[in-house]
Amino acid sequence: MDRLNTENYSPEATTQAPQVSSQEPKDPKAENSQKMEEKRSENEKKDKIEDGLLLAIHGAKIKFNAHLGEFKVLNDVPTTQGKLTGTVVEKQIPNFTFYDGFKMISLTAWQDFGTAKVQDNYVLLKKSTLPGIGKMPGNIPPETGKIEFVNSGQINEPENVDTKGAPVLEEKDDKKCFCEKEFTEEDIKSFYNSKKLFTAKNCPLPDGMKTYKAFTDALNKAMIDNNINTCLRKAHFLAQIETESDRLNTTMEYASGWDYDHSTHQEGYESFKPYVNYKKDKKLSVELHKKFNAQEIKQIQRAYNRYNECIKHGHNVKGYGPKYKGKGLIQLTWKDTYEKYFKHIGKKELIDTPEVVANDLTYTCDSAAWFWDDRQLGNYADKDDLIFISVRINGGLNGFDHRKTNVKSIIKLMKIEEKCKTNKLKPIGTYTYETSGIKNLKWGKNNKAKIKKFDD
Repeated sequence: MDRLNTENYSPEATTQAPQVSSQEPKDPKAENSQKMEEKRSENEKKDKIEDGLLLAIHGAKIKFNAHLGEFKVLNDVPTTQGKLTGTVVEKQIPNFTFYDGFKMISLTAWQDFGTAKVQDNYVLLKKSTLPGIGKMPGNIPPETGKIEFVNSGQINEPENVDTKGAPVLEEKDDKKCFCEKEFTEEDIKSFYNSKKLFTAKNCPLPDGMKTYKAFTDALNKAMIDNNINTCLRKAHFLAQIETESDRLNTTMEYASGWDYDHSTHQEGYESFKPYVNYKKDKKLSVELHKKFNAQEIKQIQRAYNRYNECIKHGHNVKGYGPKYKGKGLIQLTWKDTYEKYFKHIGKKELIDTPEVVANDLTYTCDSAAWFWDDRQLGNYADKDDLIFISVRINGGLNGFDHRKTNVKSIIKLMKIEEKCKTNKLKPIGTYTYETSGIKNLKWGKNNKAKIKKFDD
């Protein structure tokens, strides 16, 4: 696997991208998109009020923090749409099953339930919540939160936001570019040739999240929330995540993660530490070469450097390597990276359960989009700079031919050259060293000949 098995990255490849000038003129497309988003939010609030009054029934989807599962009605009660109706007495641990193995420990009482009664008990509504405490198996700290309904379990829930009255001119979807609209399930299927999603044995996503419907919804939201809002940004993002996740097979790095653990390199670190300045000290050099052969010197020097890298990223506790190894569609790695991401989304408490990035599709997609936006890759996508983007994400050009095939195909399927209203580049989809911003980086200059071999 390209990204998942790559552990040595160029520092130059991960430097901060140039800031976009704050003096740029306002983009009409961006203003239009903002108005559409504001109207969508307004309609969602209105729709949510009615939606929340639906009765919650057996089989309704639930969540507790980042854990998804199902609600089970255990009492013999009248049915709604052929399924047992939920009431306030359904507050026992067996009422709730979570896909990732999460278990409730204690529960209090339902809140925001209905005024109607079934067998003298008040009915549960989609907006009802149940505070409690639960935990994952093993030596994992308990979590405090509340059980919420993701849906009511009814088949007639409103699924689409009514956009009537949006402050934009009406235009048929087939005439809009993807700067102005979200992807459909069929769009995403076409980009990835309808391949089966997340089939690797190590992928911890529950089956309910391995569908194109769930994937499309999560991708659209992640892109909206992280400024992936032009046709070229979307095309390059979708091309990269496919490669980084081993062709959409996994959300978890295949390697064990122990190479990210300081303890793995402790012995080599201690062995090389006395000789760290051997290149400047002839006496030290002689001693080092008497004690170790050339191959051993190479190994302990790598261990020394890797140990320091682990410590720099906050891996000072044995086991942090496997715990904070690559997860998500762009394989977030290192504890400090997870800390930055969870702080960004306002969920610092998730730092002790980084597995949510691999087992919850919302975080799987959002973390990748955040990584993309945090490194300002949208600026380079708008320039159609595949080489620079690939190096910033991967640390090199692993799998570059596949990335190139991906983005060219997606650009064609999105009809960006024909339809995009913000793209001013013509032609697009041609990639060379001389037209890439990578030539301005030290890494790019040092690897010019290697990069030019991939030129179109």
